Amino acid sequence: MKNGTYIYGIINTSKPQEFGEMGISDRAASRVKTLGFKDIAAVVSNSPLTVYDSLSKEKVAKDLAAHQLVIEKVMQACTILPVKFGTMTETEDEVIEFLEKGYDLLHNELDKAKGKIELDVVAWWDLQKILATLPRQNEQLQARQQEITTKGGQVSTEDKIALGQLIEQALNAEKVRYQQTILQMLRQETVDVLLHDLLGDKMILNAAFLLAKEHEKSFDTAIQSLDQKLLNTVNFRVVGSLPLYSFATIVFKKIAPESIEDAKKALGLTGEITEQTLREAYHRLAQKYHPDKTGEEDSTEEFQLIHDAHSTLQDFIENGSMHVEVYRWKEEMQ
Repeated sequence: MKNGTYIYGIINTSKPQEFGEMGISDRAASRVKTLGFKDIAAVVSNSPLTVYDSLSKEKVAKDLAAHQLVIEKVMQACTILPVKFGTMTETEDEVIEFLEKGYDLLHNELDKAKGKIELDVVAWWDLQKILATLPRQNEQLQARQQEITTKGGQVSTEDKIALGQLIEQALNAEKVRYQQTILQMLRQETVDVLLHDLLGDKMILNAAFLLAKEHEKSFDTAIQSLDQKLLNTVNFRVVGSLPLYSFATIVFKKIAPESIEDAKKALGLTGEITEQTLREAYHRLAQKYHPDKTGEEDSTEEFQLIHDAHSTLQDFIENGSMHVEVYRWKEEMQ
């Protein structure tokens, strides 16, 4: 299999560095080193050229573990911006070209990340304890429970449904109150917070916190204070310190020449493309193939092809065939 260059992250350094044999490989771990441009460098290794979308789950999991290990080992020595898992180039020259094109952005992000860490916090509550205290917190729920108790065996299905709805509403309100309490205390120690999706009814918070490294101990103290304040009804799990996975994952994008030509063909364009020619071609074909216009299901696939071609060429016009982006897992909390 042909080898390519696997990219783990970006660091500040003007001299070549090596980090040992721990990189992604099919056999023995590969040598991890830097490829530099000016005072920034990519942490890389020579690895089999791989398309990660086509791999087995076992291979992806194995390589993801190696990817994270490299980033976290390098983090012990310097600030590192993680690059999106699975990022590879065919040659080392392409890596340096990405660094050159994204230099200003990468340099700025490294400055912002200096001395910062990410801590991921998951909080889940003891649902039975919370349910037991809900009537004391909610007068309407307490009254409905008392009403049902007096009915004894005469409770209707409608009564049970209404009670269940009240309990659900009360639980949601209590979850919001707990979230606000936790965030209010933890945000005092942090620079930024990003919320992730909740997994299951028991989870009440799933968040990434960005903070200065020297505040890690005070953050831990805040977690302990919350545990006492919430009367042991909530359990916390803190993962970190981590590189800034949630806040500044670097994405390298390259549009292959054949993809550009295919997109131009799909939109009926030839020669040089401009914002105007692209907009006119897309508008003309969208009017013809949009499912709302045709009323035919068969046009959906054709319209999707046109839409994708437009996105590819718009990206090419705005950013060229190669560019660098910073990806945040979710928008910053307001």
